[in-house]
Amino acid sequence: MGRNPAKYISYIFHPLWMPMYVFLIFFRLQFSSHSYEYGNSWIYIFLLILLNTLFIPVLLFYLMRKFELIESLHMENRKDRFLPFLVTGIFYLTTGYVLNQAAVFQNLGHVFNFSAILVFIALITTFFWKISIHSMAMGAMSGFIIYFTRLHFFETPWLAYAALMASGFVGYARLRLDLHTPAQVYGGFLIGAATFVITLLWLLN
Repeated sequence: MGRNPAKYISYIFHPLWMPMYVFLIFFRLQFSSHSYEYGNSWIYIFLLILLNTLFIPVLLFYLMRKFELIESLHMENRKDRFLPFLVTGIFYLTTGYVLNQAAVFQNLGHVFNFSAILVFIALITTFFWKISIHSMAMGAMSGFIIYFTRLHFFETPWLAYAALMASGFVGYARLRLDLHTPAQVYGGFLIGAATFVITLLWLLN
């Protein structure tokens, strides 16, 4: 059997990786021009994000599977999503709180608070609809990148174009793997993007 590119796309753009991508964008936008202010603090922030949003949640997911609290780590069943989403949302909120208190990268804490909101929306939606979490994450990520591209007046907004293209590839991958319907993919993207816009307007007021 040949390798399925759709699986690799789903892994590369898995929602659990999104916080790391966000951090790298902040690193590029802020650290490069204010490195003297941050010193080595960015290393501790990176480790905090890595532990709180990736390593610890994944470890807890494996423990949930081991103790049969969920049937599969892929969470294809809607019932398998409740506990992992709840845990992920709590860790995002914790990360956002710590980052806001540290005040190292401006607004980075708000990004993780927003991510928690998005996870809880997905959790609630899961009760009645198997929405595409990958598409939700890409919708939010695309909105975030487009906003910061315009905010920093990039002459070549290649990152925004790349985010929209990646969203298309992710949507295709989820459909190709027969894990979602078109409505679940498009709906996920729109909900993710709309949640970002609404949260942004709320923070700016």
